[in-house]
Amino acid sequence: MPNDKIYPILLRDIVVSNENVRSQPVPNEDLQELADSIKKHGQLQPVVLMGEYGKPKYQLIIGQRRFYAIRDILKAKEIRATFVEKMSNTEAKVRSLAENMCRVELTYSDAAEAITALYKDFGHNDKKVASETGLSLTKVRQYIYIEERASAETKQKLRQKKVTPVDVQRALQAASDDVGKADELLKRMQKYDKYQKQRMVQYGQQNPKASVKEIVTKAEEPVVERKIVVKLSDKARSGLEAAAKKMSMEPDEVAAKAVEEWLSTQGFIQ
Repeated sequence: MPNDKIYPILLRDIVVSNENVRSQPVPNEDLQELADSIKKHGQLQPVVLMGEYGKPKYQLIIGQRRFYAIRDILKAKEIRATFVEKMSNTEAKVRSLAENMCRVELTYSDAAEAITALYKDFGHNDKKVASETGLSLTKVRQYIYIEERASAETKQKLRQKKVTPVDVQRALQAASDDVGKADELLKRMQKYDKYQKQRMVQYGQQNPKASVKEIVTKAEEPVVERKIVVKLSDKARSGLEAAAKKMSMEPDEVAAKAVEEWLSTQGFIQ
């Protein structure tokens, strides 16, 4: 934990830690609002440095956006900071990830790389990663799954926000982790609705050797959808929306999954 004492530290004595999860440059336009706030109200929260006060260089663990706003926008020479003297690389990565996930959203690439690195540090224990970061287990598993399987081309599309993580995961699942087939399915997938995408996944998983054309043809086949309208309390609806957002899923997908799991645990589904 950081100590309670706050020091004025010269910016030239600080380097960004290798364990800081935000590897992508922070655009100046994203920093301007923060810089304006600091200029008006002062730096309300110190950054966290690793090292011993009086013995630079210090490693920046938490507060990268504040660091860049003060250095690059406000052109100041000092920043307010607290210190942690001892912290493992894994602990530093967890702290940096937790800080950044709770503030301005990381690029998907940064988050996926950091979470996958923690997954390996924790002996491939995804539940430990979820516990340490506060992310849902479903979200953690999605990050790891995509980071370990998706092509460089698909990861670039994620960084550019041209595709969604959910669709990337669907394409990989429909392609039975065949990267080339997944890339092609992802391109085709953009014109389909969520139900057709779900059918692509289902058919692809049941028929691992199916071609892209066969999977797409199956998704386009007309089907009879049976819908059940369920009245939810305000509390349940809010919970469903929160779960969908945290798990990066559609609300009806979360609801269907929850109902299926409940029916299974009650013995109605064998």
